Amino acid sequence: MSQKESVYERIRELKPSKAGNELGFDGQNYLVALSENDVYALAAGAYYVWSLCDGEKSVEQLVKDIVTELNSISEKKVSEDELKEPIASIVNQLAKVGLVTLK
Repeated sequence: MSQKESVYERIRELKPSKAGNELGFDGQNYLVALSENDVYALAAGAYYVWSLCDGEKSVEQLVKDIVTELNSISEKKVSEDELKEPIASIVNQLAKVGLVTLK
């Protein structure tokens, strides 16, 4: 077992704040622009996570909120453990391209 700290453990207390402007939907992806030249196509899951990044909630709280929402609309229940790394990875990738800032 690796002793390497997970992405979730590294960023769980940080509060992501979204950057950029939503341009719309191209049929498969949501388009978000940082500038005229920096436009990103986000898959539905990444767009959903981006849209929740309000700068007030920590990554840990985002995971809790997403799990609560998914469990309220789906018969198949998910746990925080199942989603914390995927959500943290999405936030981390969004931060790498500048679509969120982590505070």
